[in-house]
Amino acid sequence: MSHAGKAPRLGLVRKDVPTRMSHASATTAFNPHEIVNLMTRYYQLLSKMRYFPESYIKYAPHDPPIDVEFALSLGIEPQAIELLQLLPYVEGLDNEDEFIMHGSFADFRQQNVLEQSRDPKFVSPDEGFDHENGEYVRPWVLALTEFGNLGSILYYNTRNGHMTLEGFNGGSLDPVFSDRRNGSSFSVNQNSIDYLPSRPAKEMLEDFMNRHLTLEWIPFYLNAYCIFREGDTHHDELKQLFEYYGWPDDFNAPAFDVAADRWRTFDSVRGLVEESKRKVPQVTHLSDTTERRLQEHLDRRQDGIWDGNPNMSAEEVAKLERELEKRQTAYNIVSEQLTEAEDLTENMGEDDEEMEKAWKKQIESYISWIRINLEFSKREGGKFEVEEETRKMEEDIRGLEEKLGDVASLPKTSEEAIQPPGSTAISHED
Repeated sequence: MSHAGKAPRLGLVRKDVPTRMSHASATTAFNPHEIVNLMTRYYQLLSKMRYFPESYIKYAPHDPPIDVEFALSLGIEPQAIELLQLLPYVEGLDNEDEFIMHGSFADFRQQNVLEQSRDPKFVSPDEGFDHENGEYVRPWVLALTEFGNLGSILYYNTRNGHMTLEGFNGGSLDPVFSDRRNGSSFSVNQNSIDYLPSRPAKEMLEDFMNRHLTLEWIPFYLNAYCIFREGDTHHDELKQLFEYYGWPDDFNAPAFDVAADRWRTFDSVRGLVEESKRKVPQVTHLSDTTERRLQEHLDRRQDGIWDGNPNMSAEEVAKLERELEKRQTAYNIVSEQLTEAEDLTENMGEDDEEMEKAWKKQIESYISWIRINLEFSKREGGKFEVEEETRKMEEDIRGLEEKLGDVASLPKTSEEAIQPPGSTAISHED
Protein backbone atom coordinates (compact mmCIF):
# COMPACT_ATOMS: atom_id res chain seq x y z
CA MET A 1 0.00 0.00 0.00
CA SER A 2 1.48 3.34 -1.02
CA HIS A 3 1.36 6.44 1.18
CA ALA A 4 3.23 9.08 -0.72
CA GLY A 5 2.44 11.93 1.62
CA LYS A 6 5.27 13.41 3.66
CA ALA A 7 4.84 13.60 7.43
CA PRO A 8 4.83 17.16 8.80
CA ARG A 9 7.15 18.00 11.68
CA LEU A 10 5.90 17.15 15.14
CA GLY A 11 6.18 20.72 16.38
CA LEU A 12 5.41 20.03 20.06
CA VAL A 13 5.17 23.08 22.30
CA ARG A 14 4.25 22.97 25.96
CA LYS A 15 1.95 25.78 26.87
CA ASP A 16 -0.69 26.88 29.32
CA VAL A 17 -4.18 26.22 28.02
CA PRO A 18 -7.46 28.00 28.75
CA THR A 19 -9.58 26.66 31.57
CA ARG A 20 -12.83 27.77 29.93
CA MET A 21 -14.29 28.21 26.51
CA SER A 22 -12.56 30.82 24.37
CA HIS A 23 -14.31 34.20 24.13
CA ALA A 24 -13.21 34.53 20.53
CA SER A 25 -15.73 34.58 17.73
CA ALA A 26 -18.04 31.57 17.80
CA THR A 27 -17.18 30.98 14.15
CA THR A 28 -13.73 30.15 12.79
CA ALA A 29 -13.09 30.05 9.04
CA PHE A 30 -12.80 26.47 7.83
CA ASN A 31 -9.16 25.62 7.28
CA PRO A 32 -8.73 21.91 6.54
CA HIS A 33 -4.95 22.16 6.63
CA GLU A 34 -5.02 23.43 10.22
CA ILE A 35 -7.04 20.39 11.33
CA VAL A 36 -4.78 18.08 9.35
CA ASN A 37 -1.74 19.62 11.04
CA LEU A 38 -3.30 19.31 14.50
CA MET A 39 -4.32 15.67 14.03
CA THR A 40 -0.89 14.89 12.56
CA ARG A 41 0.88 16.42 15.54
CA TYR A 42 -1.44 14.56 17.90
CA TYR A 43 -0.76 11.17 16.29
CA GLN A 44 2.98 11.87 16.14
CA LEU A 45 2.99 12.80 19.82
CA LEU A 46 1.34 9.50 20.74
CA SER A 47 3.89 7.68 18.60
CA LYS A 48 6.76 9.58 20.24
CA MET A 49 5.37 8.40 23.59
CA ARG A 50 5.73 4.82 22.25
CA TYR A 51 1.98 4.21 22.13
CA PHE A 52 2.28 2.78 18.63
CA PRO A 53 4.96 2.73 15.89
CA GLU A 54 5.20 5.83 13.70
CA SER A 55 4.66 3.55 10.70
CA TYR A 56 1.04 3.15 11.85
CA ILE A 57 0.35 6.76 10.80
CA LYS A 58 -0.80 6.94 7.19
CA TYR A 59 -0.67 10.28 5.37
CA ALA A 60 -2.51 11.63 2.33
CA PRO A 61 -2.74 10.96 -0.54
CA HIS A 62 -4.31 7.69 0.55
CA ASP A 63 -4.30 4.40 -1.29
CA PRO A 64 -7.01 3.24 -1.36
CA PRO A 65 -8.56 6.71 -1.25
CA ILE A 66 -11.65 7.92 0.55
CA ASP A 67 -14.71 6.77 -1.37
CA VAL A 68 -16.01 10.20 -2.38
CA GLU A 69 -19.15 8.95 -4.11
CA PHE A 70 -20.08 6.87 -1.08
CA ALA A 71 -19.42 9.83 1.24
CA LEU A 72 -21.69 12.02 -0.90
CA SER A 73 -24.39 9.34 -0.77
CA LEU A 74 -24.24 9.57 3.04
CA GLY A 75 -25.08 13.26 2.79
CA ILE A 76 -21.66 14.59 3.82
CA GLU A 77 -20.87 18.09 2.51
CA PRO A 78 -18.04 18.48 -0.05
CA GLN A 79 -15.79 20.53 2.26
CA ALA A 80 -16.11 17.85 4.96
CA ILE A 81 -15.22 15.19 2.38
CA GLU A 82 -12.20 17.27 1.38
CA LEU A 83 -11.03 17.12 4.98
CA LEU A 84 -11.54 13.35 5.12
CA GLN A 85 -9.23 13.04 2.11
CA LEU A 86 -6.50 15.13 3.73
CA LEU A 87 -6.54 13.73 7.27
CA PRO A 88 -3.92 11.22 8.46
CA TYR A 89 -5.19 7.92 9.85
CA VAL A 90 -3.85 5.38 12.32
CA GLU A 91 -3.65 1.87 10.92
CA GLY A 92 -3.10 -1.29 12.94
CA LEU A 93 -5.27 -0.57 15.98
CA ASP A 94 -8.89 -1.59 16.49
CA ASN A 95 -12.02 0.17 17.66
CA GLU A 96 -11.43 -0.55 21.35
CA ASP A 97 -7.93 0.95 21.47
CA GLU A 98 -8.18 4.27 23.29
CA PHE A 99 -7.47 7.61 21.63
CA ILE A 100 -9.37 10.32 23.53
CA MET A 101 -11.43 9.78 26.71
CA HIS A 102 -12.03 6.08 25.97
CA GLY A 103 -13.01 6.87 22.39
CA SER A 104 -10.98 5.12 19.70
CA PHE A 105 -9.27 5.85 16.39
CA ALA A 106 -11.44 6.10 13.27
CA ASP A 107 -10.04 5.21 9.84
CA PHE A 108 -12.41 6.63 7.23
CA ARG A 109 -10.61 4.85 4.42
CA GLN A 110 -12.71 1.89 5.54
CA GLN A 111 -16.21 2.19 4.10
CA ASN A 112 -17.92 0.61 7.11
CA VAL A 113 -16.21 3.09 9.47
CA LEU A 114 -17.22 6.00 7.24
CA GLU A 115 -20.82 4.79 7.17
CA GLN A 116 -20.99 4.28 10.95
CA SER A 117 -19.62 7.80 11.49
CA ARG A 118 -23.05 9.13 10.49
CA ASP A 119 -24.52 7.25 13.46
CA PRO A 120 -21.55 6.87 15.84
CA LYS A 121 -23.86 6.37 18.85
CA PHE A 122 -25.53 3.33 17.25
CA VAL A 123 -29.02 4.71 17.92
CA SER A 124 -30.36 3.99 14.41
CA PRO A 125 -32.15 7.31 13.82
CA ASP A 126 -35.21 6.89 11.65
CA GLU A 127 -36.23 10.50 10.98
CA GLY A 128 -34.87 14.01 10.38
CA PHE A 129 -33.00 16.30 12.76
CA ASP A 130 -36.18 17.72 14.35
CA HIS A 131 -37.73 14.40 15.36
CA GLU A 132 -37.50 12.47 18.64
CA ASN A 133 -35.28 9.70 17.29
CA GLY A 134 -33.75 11.87 14.63
CA GLU A 135 -30.44 12.24 12.87
CA TYR A 136 -27.81 14.14 14.83
CA VAL A 137 -24.60 14.33 12.74
CA ARG A 138 -25.24 17.20 10.36
CA PRO A 139 -23.81 17.16 6.81
CA TRP A 140 -21.04 19.61 7.75
CA VAL A 141 -20.07 17.73 10.94
CA LEU A 142 -17.57 14.86 11.13
CA ALA A 143 -17.29 12.32 13.95
CA LEU A 144 -13.50 11.99 14.10
CA THR A 145 -13.42 9.12 16.62
CA GLU A 146 -15.37 5.95 17.32
CA PHE A 147 -17.12 5.18 20.62
CA GLY A 148 -14.55 2.51 21.45
CA ASN A 149 -15.09 0.88 24.83
CA LEU A 150 -18.12 2.91 25.96
CA GLY A 151 -16.07 6.04 25.48
CA SER A 152 -16.51 9.36 23.70
CA ILE A 153 -17.05 10.78 20.24
CA LEU A 154 -15.10 13.78 18.97
CA TYR A 155 -17.22 15.87 16.58
CA TYR A 156 -15.75 18.54 14.31
CA ASN A 157 -17.99 21.23 12.84
CA THR A 158 -16.48 22.34 9.53
CA ARG A 159 -18.66 25.47 9.45
CA ASN A 160 -17.62 27.08 12.73
CA GLY A 161 -14.32 25.27 13.37
CA HIS A 162 -15.42 23.98 16.78
CA MET A 163 -15.06 20.56 18.38
CA THR A 164 -17.43 18.79 20.77
CA LEU A 165 -16.59 15.74 22.90
CA GLU A 166 -19.67 13.69 23.79
CA GLY A 167 -19.66 10.84 26.31
CA PHE A 168 -21.32 7.45 25.95
CA ASN A 169 -24.05 8.41 28.42
CA GLY A 170 -24.54 11.83 26.87
CA GLY A 171 -23.18 15.18 27.98
CA SER A 172 -19.75 16.64 27.40
CA LEU A 173 -16.58 14.74 28.35
CA ASP A 174 -14.35 17.71 27.56
CA PRO A 175 -12.55 18.25 30.91
CA VAL A 176 -12.75 22.01 30.44
CA PHE A 177 -16.53 21.73 30.72
CA SER A 178 -16.60 19.38 33.70
CA ASP A 179 -19.21 21.54 35.39
CA ARG A 180 -21.45 21.21 32.31
CA ARG A 181 -20.94 17.49 31.78
CA ASN A 182 -24.64 16.76 31.31
CA GLY A 183 -25.42 19.68 29.05
CA SER A 184 -28.84 21.31 28.88
CA SER A 185 -30.94 19.92 26.05
CA PHE A 186 -34.17 21.62 25.00
CA SER A 187 -34.36 19.68 21.74
CA VAL A 188 -37.18 17.38 20.78
CA ASN A 189 -34.49 15.19 19.20
CA GLN A 190 -33.21 12.90 21.96
CA ASN A 191 -30.05 12.24 19.95
CA SER A 192 -29.14 15.89 19.35
CA ILE A 193 -25.61 17.10 20.06
CA ASP A 194 -26.37 20.74 19.23
CA TYR A 195 -26.80 21.66 22.90
CA LEU A 196 -23.37 20.38 23.97
CA PRO A 197 -20.61 22.91 24.76
CA SER A 198 -17.82 23.22 22.21
CA ARG A 199 -14.61 25.13 21.67
CA PRO A 200 -12.27 25.90 18.76
CA ALA A 201 -10.56 22.78 17.44
CA LYS A 202 -7.09 24.29 17.84
CA GLU A 203 -7.78 25.15 21.46
CA MET A 204 -9.13 21.69 22.30
CA LEU A 205 -6.50 19.59 20.53
CA GLU A 206 -3.57 21.67 21.80
CA ASP A 207 -5.04 21.39 25.30
CA PHE A 208 -5.20 17.59 24.98
CA MET A 209 -1.66 17.38 23.56
CA ASN A 210 -0.41 19.51 26.42
CA ARG A 211 -1.98 17.07 28.90
CA HIS A 212 0.13 14.32 27.30
CA LEU A 213 3.29 16.42 27.27
CA THR A 214 2.92 17.16 30.99
CA LEU A 215 2.03 13.49 31.69
CA GLU A 216 -1.39 14.33 33.04
CA TRP A 217 -2.54 11.85 30.39
CA ILE A 218 -0.24 8.91 29.65
CA PRO A 219 -0.75 6.61 26.65
CA PHE A 220 0.54 3.12 27.43
CA TYR A 221 -0.06 -0.45 26.37
CA LEU A 222 -0.91 -2.62 29.38
CA ASN A 223 -2.98 -5.60 28.19
CA ALA A 224 -4.77 -3.04 26.01
CA TYR A 225 -4.09 0.40 24.52
CA CYS A 226 -5.18 2.82 27.26
CA ILE A 227 -4.77 6.43 28.33
CA PHE A 228 -3.95 6.62 32.04
CA ARG A 229 -5.15 9.86 33.63
CA GLU A 230 -4.17 11.39 36.97
CA GLY A 231 -5.83 9.38 39.73
CA ASP A 232 -5.96 6.18 37.67
CA THR A 233 -4.26 3.01 38.90
CA HIS A 234 -0.68 2.89 37.59
CA HIS A 235 -0.62 6.57 36.53
CA ASP A 236 1.98 7.66 39.09
CA GLU A 237 4.28 4.73 38.31
CA LEU A 238 4.02 5.30 34.57
CA LYS A 239 4.77 8.98 35.09
CA GLN A 240 7.95 7.97 36.96
CA LEU A 241 8.83 5.65 34.07
CA PHE A 242 8.55 8.42 31.48
CA GLU A 243 10.38 10.97 33.62
CA TYR A 244 13.20 8.54 34.44
CA TYR A 245 13.96 8.21 30.74
CA GLY A 246 13.97 11.95 30.08
CA TRP A 247 10.46 12.82 28.92
CA PRO A 248 9.88 15.09 27.13
CA ASP A 249 13.07 16.95 26.24
CA ASP A 250 15.73 14.22 26.54
CA PHE A 251 13.63 11.14 25.97
CA ASN A 252 15.66 7.94 25.54
CA ALA A 253 13.12 5.89 23.58
CA PRO A 254 15.15 2.64 23.17
CA ALA A 255 15.95 2.48 26.89
CA PHE A 256 12.35 3.36 27.70
CA ASP A 257 11.09 0.47 25.55
CA VAL A 258 13.20 -2.06 27.45
CA ALA A 259 12.18 -0.62 30.83
CA ALA A 260 8.51 -0.46 29.83
CA ASP A 261 8.56 -4.14 28.90
CA ARG A 262 10.28 -4.99 32.18
CA TRP A 263 7.75 -2.92 34.14
CA ARG A 264 4.85 -4.71 32.41
CA THR A 265 6.31 -8.05 33.46
CA PHE A 266 6.82 -6.79 37.01
CA ASP A 267 3.22 -5.56 37.13
CA SER A 268 2.00 -8.99 36.04
CA VAL A 269 4.10 -10.65 38.75
CA ARG A 270 2.88 -8.16 41.35
CA GLY A 271 -0.66 -9.02 40.28
CA LEU A 272 -0.05 -12.69 41.10
CA VAL A 273 0.97 -11.76 44.66
CA GLU A 274 -2.00 -9.42 45.11
CA GLU A 275 -4.35 -12.08 43.76
CA SER A 276 -3.08 -14.55 46.37
CA LYS A 277 -3.68 -12.01 49.13
CA ARG A 278 -7.23 -11.36 47.91
CA LYS A 279 -8.11 -15.01 47.54
CA VAL A 280 -9.16 -15.78 51.14
CA PRO A 281 -11.62 -12.85 51.45
CA GLN A 282 -13.04 -13.62 48.00
CA VAL A 283 -13.48 -17.34 48.66
CA THR A 284 -14.80 -16.63 52.17
CA HIS A 285 -17.52 -14.43 50.68
CA LEU A 286 -18.34 -17.12 48.13
CA SER A 287 -18.41 -19.76 50.86
CA ASP A 288 -20.80 -17.69 52.96
CA THR A 289 -23.07 -17.23 49.95
CA THR A 290 -23.17 -20.92 49.01
CA GLU A 291 -23.72 -21.92 52.65
CA ARG A 292 -26.63 -19.49 52.96
CA ARG A 293 -28.23 -20.77 49.74
CA LEU A 294 -27.80 -24.36 50.94
CA GLN A 295 -29.35 -23.60 54.34
CA GLU A 296 -32.27 -21.75 52.75
CA HIS A 297 -33.05 -24.85 50.71
CA LEU A 298 -32.60 -27.20 53.68
CA ASP A 299 -35.03 -25.09 55.72
CA ARG A 300 -37.72 -25.95 53.19
CA ARG A 301 -37.49 -29.62 54.18
CA GLN A 302 -38.69 -30.54 57.65
CA ASP A 303 -38.90 -34.19 58.76
CA GLY A 304 -38.45 -35.23 55.14
CA ILE A 305 -41.39 -33.13 53.93
CA TRP A 306 -40.81 -30.24 51.50
CA ASP A 307 -42.58 -26.93 52.16
CA GLY A 308 -44.84 -28.63 54.73
CA ASN A 309 -46.74 -30.33 51.93
CA PRO A 310 -46.96 -34.13 52.35
CA ASN A 311 -49.05 -34.31 49.17
CA MET A 312 -46.41 -32.77 46.91
CA SER A 313 -46.06 -34.68 43.64
CA ALA A 314 -43.14 -37.03 43.15
CA GLU A 315 -41.96 -34.89 40.23
CA GLU A 316 -41.82 -31.72 42.35
CA VAL A 317 -40.04 -33.58 45.18
CA ALA A 318 -37.45 -34.95 42.74
CA LYS A 319 -36.82 -31.44 41.38
CA LEU A 320 -36.24 -30.07 44.90
CA GLU A 321 -33.95 -32.99 45.77
CA ARG A 322 -31.86 -32.34 42.64
CA GLU A 323 -31.54 -28.68 43.58
CA LEU A 324 -30.46 -29.69 47.10
CA GLU A 325 -27.80 -31.98 45.67
CA LYS A 326 -26.56 -29.22 43.38
CA ARG A 327 -26.29 -26.70 46.25
CA GLN A 328 -24.58 -29.24 48.50
CA THR A 329 -22.00 -29.98 45.79
CA ALA A 330 -21.33 -26.27 45.25
CA TYR A 331 -20.85 -25.75 48.98
CA ASN A 332 -18.44 -28.69 49.24
CA ILE A 333 -16.33 -27.40 46.33
CA VAL A 334 -16.11 -23.88 47.73
CA SER A 335 -15.29 -25.23 51.21
CA GLU A 336 -12.33 -27.10 49.71
CA GLN A 337 -11.21 -23.95 47.90
CA LEU A 338 -11.42 -21.98 51.14
CA THR A 339 -9.29 -24.54 52.98
CA GLU A 340 -6.67 -24.38 50.21
CA ALA A 341 -6.67 -20.57 50.22
CA GLU A 342 -6.31 -20.44 54.02
CA ASP A 343 -3.42 -22.92 53.90
CA LEU A 344 -1.76 -20.83 51.18
CA THR A 345 -2.15 -17.63 53.20
CA GLU A 346 -0.83 -19.31 56.34
CA ASN A 347 2.29 -20.35 54.44
CA MET A 348 2.86 -16.96 52.81
CA GLY A 349 6.16 -15.37 53.65
CA GLU A 350 7.35 -11.77 53.60
CA ASP A 351 6.55 -9.64 50.55
CA ASP A 352 10.01 -10.17 49.01
CA GLU A 353 9.66 -13.93 49.36
CA GLU A 354 6.22 -13.88 47.76
CA MET A 355 7.51 -11.75 44.88
CA GLU A 356 10.26 -14.30 44.26
CA LYS A 357 7.68 -17.11 44.20
CA ALA A 358 5.57 -15.11 41.76
CA TRP A 359 8.58 -14.38 39.53
CA LYS A 360 9.34 -18.09 39.45
CA LYS A 361 5.76 -18.90 38.50
CA GLN A 362 5.75 -16.24 35.78
CA ILE A 363 9.06 -17.36 34.27
CA GLU A 364 8.02 -21.00 34.30
CA SER A 365 4.84 -19.96 32.48
CA TYR A 366 6.90 -18.13 29.82
CA ILE A 367 9.19 -21.12 29.37
CA SER A 368 6.24 -23.48 29.01
CA TRP A 369 4.61 -21.20 26.43
CA ILE A 370 7.81 -20.88 24.39
CA ARG A 371 8.42 -24.64 24.48
CA ILE A 372 4.95 -25.29 23.07
CA ASN A 373 5.71 -22.92 20.20
CA LEU A 374 9.18 -24.41 19.77
CA GLU A 375 7.79 -27.92 19.43
CA PHE A 376 5.29 -26.72 16.85
CA SER A 377 8.04 -24.89 14.98
CA LYS A 378 10.25 -27.97 14.81
CA ARG A 379 7.34 -30.17 13.83
CA GLU A 380 6.30 -27.85 11.00
CA GLY A 381 9.85 -26.91 10.01
CA GLY A 382 9.58 -28.63 6.66
CA LYS A 383 6.65 -26.43 5.65
CA PHE A 384 7.92 -23.05 6.74
CA GLU A 385 11.22 -21.21 6.97
CA VAL A 386 11.48 -21.20 10.76
CA GLU A 387 15.16 -21.85 11.51
CA GLU A 388 15.79 -18.32 12.74
CA GLU A 389 12.62 -18.32 14.85
CA THR A 390 13.55 -21.71 16.33
CA ARG A 391 17.02 -20.51 17.25
CA LYS A 392 15.57 -17.36 18.85
CA MET A 393 13.11 -19.40 20.95
CA GLU A 394 15.91 -21.71 22.15
CA GLU A 395 17.96 -18.65 23.16
CA ASP A 396 14.95 -17.21 24.99
CA ILE A 397 14.48 -20.44 26.94
CA ARG A 398 18.15 -20.49 27.98
CA GLY A 399 17.94 -16.86 29.10
CA LEU A 400 14.78 -17.46 31.10
CA GLU A 401 16.28 -20.54 32.74
CA GLU A 402 19.17 -18.38 33.89
CA LYS A 403 16.69 -15.94 35.40
CA LEU A 404 14.91 -18.82 37.07
CA GLY A 405 18.10 -19.59 38.95
CA ASP A 406 18.42 -16.01 40.19
CA VAL A 407 14.88 -14.81 40.97
CA ALA A 408 16.16 -12.97 44.04
CA SER A 409 17.71 -10.36 41.73
CA LEU A 410 14.48 -9.57 39.89
CA PRO A 411 12.44 -6.39 40.64
CA LYS A 412 10.32 -6.40 43.76
CA THR A 413 9.15 -2.79 43.52
CA SER A 414 8.03 -0.52 40.72
CA GLU A 415 11.10 1.66 41.24
CA GLU A 416 13.39 -1.34 40.72
CA ALA A 417 11.48 -2.32 37.58
CA ILE A 418 11.94 1.19 36.15
CA GLN A 419 15.72 1.11 36.65
CA PRO A 420 17.97 0.78 33.55
CA PRO A 421 18.27 -2.73 32.10
CA GLY A 422 20.69 -5.16 33.67
CA SER A 423 20.42 -8.48 35.44
CA THR A 424 16.72 -7.82 36.10
CA ALA A 425 15.65 -7.56 32.47
CA ILE A 426 13.24 -10.07 30.97
CA SER A 427 12.17 -9.53 27.39
CA HIS A 428 8.91 -10.98 26.16
CA GLU A 429 6.21 -10.26 23.63
CA ASP A 430 2.83 -9.07 24.98
